[in-house]
Amino acid sequence: MLFVVVAILEVLARPSLKHVFFGVISVILGLMVAALLADPLSKLPSFWGTYLPLVVSVVFAIAALLLYRKMIPAVDHWIEAIIKTFGIGGLAAIFGSHQHRSLASDVIIDTSTLIDGRIVNVAKLGYLPQKVLVPRFIMAELQNIADSKDSDRRNKGKRGLAAVEQLRVAKGMLFQIVSDDFLEIIEVDHKLVALAKKRNAQLMTTDFNLNKVASTENIRVLNVNELAQKLRPQLLPGDRITVRLVHVGKDKSQGVGYLADGTMIVVENAGGMLEKEVSASVTRSLQTAAGQMYFAKLRKD
Repeated sequence: MLFVVVAILEVLARPSLKHVFFGVISVILGLMVAALLADPLSKLPSFWGTYLPLVVSVVFAIAALLLYRKMIPAVDHWIEAIIKTFGIGGLAAIFGSHQHRSLASDVIIDTSTLIDGRIVNVAKLGYLPQKVLVPRFIMAELQNIADSKDSDRRNKGKRGLAAVEQLRVAKGMLFQIVSDDFLEIIEVDHKLVALAKKRNAQLMTTDFNLNKVASTENIRVLNVNELAQKLRPQLLPGDRITVRLVHVGKDKSQGVGYLADGTMIVVENAGGMLEKEVSASVTRSLQTAAGQMYFAKLRKD
């Protein structure tokens, strides 16, 4: 009876086959240890011999389950390591590996994305999942930034809070502020990773370091910066462009300008045409860490 009750509680707490399976295993191990103590305890006189074995069984079963719940991040890591090492695809399907499970429908938004503000337009166009989550500890961080004495920092906090309000009233999706917190974790980035794992959710951020940490933990990351780069128009050799040159390139004979979406254009033999709009033809492209850049030559016309 106790075994069934505990298993049901575990299902309600973490509706994942992997966590239910290992939760049940931990309860069984706890009951096995309690069974070793039950026989000598049952020989105690009167009341103690009757009820103490039952109490010990309950305590060990609950203690084993609580211990497992503390070890969930380590268990996730071990399972991922086994899957990667032996290529056990069936195990991933059964235990719901973060890397192999179906894509989560919920998305958690971090401070950097809210301050960036472009997420609001993405949401209004209907490109976000149906359920968007903002943790209360992110709201607290935004409020702290908005109360800063530094004007630039204060404006960023206010912009982030305004983005929250716009997302709250945006149509076509469910917006929710969640109270989940991890008091044992100090850093906000690590709280976000833990929350994404707990809710099997995607994480939206423009923070490079958080992006790397979340990816390492096999959490799917949505990055507005990467989205903007991927949506930039692809230019081909021979394409004609008009660009305003704003500074010289590494070679003083080169003029550098930017398209409306921020794409860098390096125009050969145009170093003396700064602050002018020129017509040029694309000659080649170069992929850099910051995105795609193009080289062009002046058109004779």
